[in-house]
Amino acid sequence: MSYEVALFDLDSTLFDSALSEKLALKASFERYAVSLTDELLSQYKIINTQLWLDFEQGTISLDQLRVERFSRLCQKLNLTIPPHELADLYEGNLGISGKLYAGATELLALIKQTAKTGLITNGLESVQKARLRHFNLYQYFDAILISGECGLAKPDPAIFQSSLDLLNHEHVDSVLMIGDSLSSDIAGANNFGIDSCWYNPKRLKLQSNISPTFTVYSLQEIANLF
Repeated sequence: MSYEVALFDLDSTLFDSALSEKLALKASFERYAVSLTDELLSQYKIINTQLWLDFEQGTISLDQLRVERFSRLCQKLNLTIPPHELADLYEGNLGISGKLYAGATELLALIKQTAKTGLITNGLESVQKARLRHFNLYQYFDAILISGECGLAKPDPAIFQSSLDLLNHEHVDSVLMIGDSLSSDIAGANNFGIDSCWYNPKRLKLQSNISPTFTVYSLQEIANLF
């Protein structure tokens, strides 16, 4: 079918978040004369992934998450760096590090010719707004919702409703959510009653009861849905 609204996730869908995190961690820890080792990066990913899952489930706030990940990391690696300082430094670096995936802006520009576009991202307000400015993304979206700003988060259906309210669009059957996360993007779309497109470039096997309407392995495939 031809969708009238495209709702996009940002991190790991349009933007290379893994690269951004690695570069930001390296720059941040260098301020304390600590090298970014494989162990440090691995432990950060484990801790950060679990805390974001906790955030999606509503058991931790963003304010808690941003510091707690470094509190746990420093404790795990026996580092005597103040977690609040590290969190502030990291977020400043995170907003300007990394890159968009190849073809991301071309896809957004193409879809915007025929559909309304929205961005729904679970993230810190300062980081996501810095990325939107730094990578000149504001021009591609008719509505933008950042969990750290609006107080809502995927997979809560309320954030999807807020997005459609901003877009002045009522018909859920003509809306498609596009994202890489089954637990937030796809589950959230399912909860809200809209179609979903799982961006799965690593070709992961579906190992949950969360089923997307579509699965694509490249950004270019998404254009065929509009």
